[in-house]
Amino acid sequence: MPTGVEANIFKALMDRLLALTLTPAQAIAAPNVAFPPAGQTKPKDYLEVTFLPNPTTTRTVGPGRQQHRGIMQVTVHYGSGTGIVVPLQRADQIIAHFPKDLILYESGVRVKVYRKPYAIPLPPSNGTLMVPVTIQYETFAA
Repeated sequence: MPTGVEANIFKALMDRLLALTLTPAQAIAAPNVAFPPAGQTKPKDYLEVTFLPNPTTTRTVGPGRQQHRGIMQVTVHYGSGTGIVVPLQRADQIIAHFPKDLILYESGVRVKVYRKPYAIPLPPSNGTLMVPVTIQYETFAA
């Protein structure tokens, strides 16, 4: 069980992502975890998670409580030759799985997706098309 607000926020968001059933399934590259696992070849189609907390802000919502906001970005990677439709469909699945006003809980921390996630495709580079999906969250915690 993680301790600390940021760790609990990340766990709540990551658990939600891991609960998404994708067909076909895609590997997920998580922060600071070896990818691909030792002895495996890097897949051409996968998801990459980036966790970007913002500085906390003190608000008058209770003694010692601070606003924590940030972004979890899930980048859809697809190899060349796939076109853009399939990666955008995958991004749409992620967006639908993190709807605006979604509330997640982890170890007493309540995390809210406060804006509808969005995807902005990047130009193909090195034989890969990337579609980052930006998920904005906030919580109020000590």
